[in-house]
Amino acid sequence: MDFGKAFTFMFEDPDWLKKLGIGTLVGLVGIVLSPVLIGLVPLVALLGYTVDVIRNVMAGREHPLPEWEDWSGFLSRGFKVLAAILIWSLPAILLSIPMAIGGAMLDQGSGSEAIGIMIMVCGGCLLFLWTLFVTLLSPAIYVRIAATDRFSSAFELGRMWAFTRDNLGNVIIALLLLIVVSVIASFVAGLGLLALIIGILITIPFATLWQYLVQAHLFGQIGKYSVTPVD
Repeated sequence: MDFGKAFTFMFEDPDWLKKLGIGTLVGLVGIVLSPVLIGLVPLVALLGYTVDVIRNVMAGREHPLPEWEDWSGFLSRGFKVLAAILIWSLPAILLSIPMAIGGAMLDQGSGSEAIGIMIMVCGGCLLFLWTLFVTLLSPAIYVRIAATDRFSSAFELGRMWAFTRDNLGNVIIALLLLIVVSVIASFVAGLGLLALIIGILITIPFATLWQYLVQAHLFGQIGKYSVTPVD
C-alpha cells in the first residue's frame, strides 16, 4: 500500500481545485445547518462522495475524485454507510445504560458502591472491546458498501471478519494513520482562527473534507490489495 499517496492524491487531480472547492462548500452548508435536521443532507452526500472515492481507488483509477454530478447516488450510498455505522454502534449505546446505573449507585452510597463499581468496570470492559471490534471492522463496512452498493453487505459478518483478518496489518496501520490525520485536520481547521470567522468557514469544512478523503483512499487501498475477495 502507498500510505503517503492517501495524503496527497486529491491534489493530483487536474480539477482538484473545483472538486475540493465544491466539497468544502457542501461541508460548510452541512456544518452551518447542522442545528436543524436538513443539515444532515449535505453531510450524508459528502459521506457518499467518499464512498465513490473508495470505489475508484479499488478500480485503480488514476484520479479517484469523482465529479460532483451523481447527487442522488452520493445521498444513497452516504445514507447506507451512516445507517450501518449507527446500527453497529447500538450495542455501545446500550452498554452505556448499565454504566450510568452503576454511576448512580456510587452516588447513592448505602453500601451499593461495590455493586456500582463492578457494573461500571464490567460495562467499561465490554464497551472497550465492542468499540475496538467495530473500529477494526470499519474499513470493511465502507469497502463492502462501496463494492456492492448493498446495505446488507455491511452486516455479512463472516465475510467482513475474513476481510479484516486477512488484511489486519493494513487495517491497523490505516487506523493509526487516521489518528494522525485527525490531529493534522484539527490543526488546519484551527488556522482559520488567524483569519477570524471567514477563515474558520473555510478551514473547518476543508479540513473535514481532506480527512474524509484520506480515510477513503486508505480504505480503498485495503480493498484493492485485499487477499480476500471483497464481494
